[in-house]
Amino acid sequence: MSADHDTLAATKLTRTEFAVVRAYAQGMRPIDIANRYLLDPDDDDDLTEHQAIQRILSLRDRLVQFALQHDRPDIAEMFEALRGRSDTGMSRRVEALSSIEQLGQGRPLPSHRVTLWFGPSLARRLMAADIHTIADLMTLANRRGSSWWRHVPRIGRRSCETVVRWLAGQQATSDIKLRDFVLLPDDFVARKALLSAPLSPTMRVPVPLELMRMDGGRTALERELAEDLRLVRHWLKAKESSPNTWKSYRREAERLLLWAARKGSSLRSLSAADLMAYQSFLADPQPADFWCGPASARDKVHWRPFEGPLRTSSCEAALRVVRSLLGALLNEVPRKRGRQPRERVPLNAHDALTPPQALSADTSAAEVPPTSPEKPRAVSTIPVDRFLDWLANDTPSPQQRAARAAALLIARHGLRVIELSSLRIAHLAPGVAGVHLALEAKSAARAGDISLDADVWQALLMHWGDRELEWDGSFSGERPDAALLAPVDFPDTERGRAKRSQTAAGYSSSGLERLLRVSWRRFVAANDDVPAAFTPRQLRLPRSE
Repeated sequence: MSADHDTLAATKLTRTEFAVVRAYAQGMRPIDIANRYLLDPDDDDDLTEHQAIQRILSLRDRLVQFALQHDRPDIAEMFEALRGRSDTGMSRRVEALSSIEQLGQGRPLPSHRVTLWFGPSLARRLMAADIHTIADLMTLANRRGSSWWRHVPRIGRRSCETVVRWLAGQQATSDIKLRDFVLLPDDFVARKALLSAPLSPTMRVPVPLELMRMDGGRTALERELAEDLRLVRHWLKAKESSPNTWKSYRREAERLLLWAARKGSSLRSLSAADLMAYQSFLADPQPADFWCGPASARDKVHWRPFEGPLRTSSCEAALRVVRSLLGALLNEVPRKRGRQPRERVPLNAHDALTPPQALSADTSAAEVPPTSPEKPRAVSTIPVDRFLDWLANDTPSPQQRAARAAALLIARHGLRVIELSSLRIAHLAPGVAGVHLALEAKSAARAGDISLDADVWQALLMHWGDRELEWDGSFSGERPDAALLAPVDFPDTERGRAKRSQTAAGYSSSGLERLLRVSWRRFVAANDDVPAAFTPRQLRLPRSE
């Protein structure tokens, strides 16, 4: 037990401390109590009456805390006012003291408030961080690991060590359970290294991509997983020119490999049903002890592929990467010396590339002939036209007009969000039948001039009106480098202030994504029959009949 009462509260009082409280309850003068019980032989000066009262009241607070630990609020309330006003009140307090002195050490429960077990200073800081019970504290530690204390203002390493030691010491006698990665700050250097391992359904702990071994394997599944791993690494190698993209793709690839291995399947055998199950798994990775943990070095044994369940938008982003990966694997036909090319995988693996919402509930892979050479084309099942009509009649605002212009460009002309963020007014040119937009795309098939529809052009003019850009039949008077789509004002953040100083700055790709997603959520709130799942990409997909 720590001697620092501001860090960790003591529990049961000693016999001498009980004697101090009993004497005060019986009416003995504080100065006499101090001279008899509280004097330290090493102190040269006597305690003043004020000092004596402060120490007695501190013992009273610990006594109240001890009574509440044993679920005795009646005794705790009795000692809130320590001295009785009558002989009866004094006798009741003395009897209560005798009964509580017979109790043993308290056992903390997850439902207990932190004020019952920690000192006032530490308890106040924990409650200020919305940690009110032992369960809250245990949840934070198990989620954030050894750095949990960095999420509690004014908690330092010393308090962290005291709390972790106390929680660890209670595990044998209470329902408090800390995960292995909740260590003392001084024990960080002792974290074990993570060893490489082959993919298999019996993996003891997950390993990151670089520590997955491509062993030959004793079973057909292990050999297929080893081949999947080789193909995934080859696929990722092509992404190394863009470090951020590579890291994002690596994260999703290793998650999918580990999930498939634990499930006992290879990537190339996944079906549409498997992909839907994987989507549910991303929203709640179970068992959490295997899959989830705080951020950690990738070469340490406490590394985990998830910190917790993914939000809906993160699940959708992960599935986009997964479909890209599966598409690359299915199109790969490995050729080995002296062997014939491997046969194409069955159609049900191609179905896994179709968005789950595009698959009919009563359709199964068995209903499609496995020899069909055509790959199903994804279609949009969201009411795109209704969404565009709703945007046109929505409450007018700069954001509404910007969202409508972006949605029309995507839906009418098939533009991508990333392409919209790079377009400038200089890409527009007047033509005989209207205005043309010069699209500079990576694909030669997509690049070229687009003749804008009348409603698209009108939406752009309304959006430019919010930005005080006037068009008088030509573009000579406008800034040619101005973004085609841009917010009226940027947020008051460091990045927003930097963009505000750039006259040509416009919406980023992520900004347009957020703008359209916010509009869709409002559209869903106004229409009960509209699915909540949405990505801007669905606006440019062919409509279902």
